[in-house]
Amino acid sequence: MLVIRELPIEAITIYPSNSFDGMEILFRVSNHNYQFLIGNSKNPFPINVKHVFKEKAICPFCQKKILPVPLGQQLCIAFQKNQSALLQYFQEEYPDAF
Repeated sequence: MLVIRELPIEAITIYPSNSFDGMEILFRVSNHNYQFLIGNSKNPFPINVKHVFKEKAICPFCQKKILPVPLGQQLCIAFQKNQSALLQYFQEEYPDAF
């Protein structure tokens, strides 16, 4: 199980989605990029967390071999299991974005 608060999360970009009512959060951990989709901008809930890798690599969290974007936008099972804690982290650390 991941302990979200102990991860070196960086390069965070939070913005309203153009595709649905909600938000998208781009972030990097251990030199790997991820996209976190949040539904409903008034009562946010986690949808999914995808890998957004620029080159083929192994995800350090779920151990999947990930291909470069766009093929590499697969769900990260490790973050999926902890997406409620991830949402809570972003809401507490970046309350103005919510």
